[in-house]
Amino acid sequence: MKRLLVTGVPGWLTNAFLESIATNPPADLEEVRCMMLRPGDLPVSPPSGVTFVPVVGDLNDPAAVAEAVKGCDAILHAAGILHVRRTADWYRINTDGTARLIEAAEAAGTKRLVLISSNAAGGRSSGPDYLMQESDRPAPRSHYGRSKLLAEQLSLQSSMEGVVIRPCMFYGPPVPARHVDIYERIRNGRMPLVGHGNYARSVTHIDNLVQGCWLALTKAAAVGQTYYIADAEVYTTKRIIEAMAQALETDLNYLKLPGLMAPLAYWGDRTLAALGLYWQNLHLVGEADWHVGVSIEKARRELDYQPTQELEGGMKAAIGWCRDQGLLSSA
Repeated sequence: MKRLLVTGVPGWLTNAFLESIATNPPADLEEVRCMMLRPGDLPVSPPSGVTFVPVVGDLNDPAAVAEAVKGCDAILHAAGILHVRRTADWYRINTDGTARLIEAAEAAGTKRLVLISSNAAGGRSSGPDYLMQESDRPAPRSHYGRSKLLAEQLSLQSSMEGVVIRPCMFYGPPVPARHVDIYERIRNGRMPLVGHGNYARSVTHIDNLVQGCWLALTKAAAVGQTYYIADAEVYTTKRIIEAMAQALETDLNYLKLPGLMAPLAYWGDRTLAALGLYWQNLHLVGEADWHVGVSIEKARRELDYQPTQELEGGMKAAIGWCRDQGLLSSA
């Protein structure tokens, strides 16, 4: 792999992925093309012997996509959109953008495509003790999840060596603004908790996800496969919030909401979706009582995936990074 394309730069995953190249560059890698929506500085400086090349353009711009894939051996496709105003945007970017990238990459002779999908493409667990597996029939419960599932199908049906990675909620540095907002809510005693909060949740530390990306890009066994990539342990919603509060060194005071709020919000979210609309807060409350635990045994078995980071240490590092960046005060 001499030339690699990374889409979705800058971004939470892509910044950390580029940092992994800067810290420990693969022996044969010569160039990393970084597809960006707008001109700007790359988030990481390349190591000696490797060139980082910005390519400005949108996934729905055929000329920009053709330029981005030119001469590339492999693609880490991390570009996508999570929160929108209209549901059609998920399909326009996550699905149609992926289709356009695949078409250009096939024409350019690219060998491997690794798609960063989401656990939302699989749906949710049937109960607190059941961990979703890749062999389960996908049952996405949102347009976002469906847009990602369609992108998965396109990737695995392409003439390239397609690999699908399904991470769960990311955490760890670098930290996006929406997570800084959550930290502030916890410090100010405004963190909502729906019901008892003991809902199974898999999450994915950014270092564990970067490891999964490299395995997907380099392992022969990965071709044509889908993998859940998450921490070794399945946590609960309540424990995740408690880990944040512990890292912030603050007392935890919940804004408690009755469990009935979740199903009501879910049906409100479905109603808006039928109108082609999306409201982030309503959506998040609507899935607050879901169990979303995933099994990583397939990735362990086939890729030798070995998660090295866990919740409490990862949250402490994330909070420390925010303070170093001036995003959170020490108070």
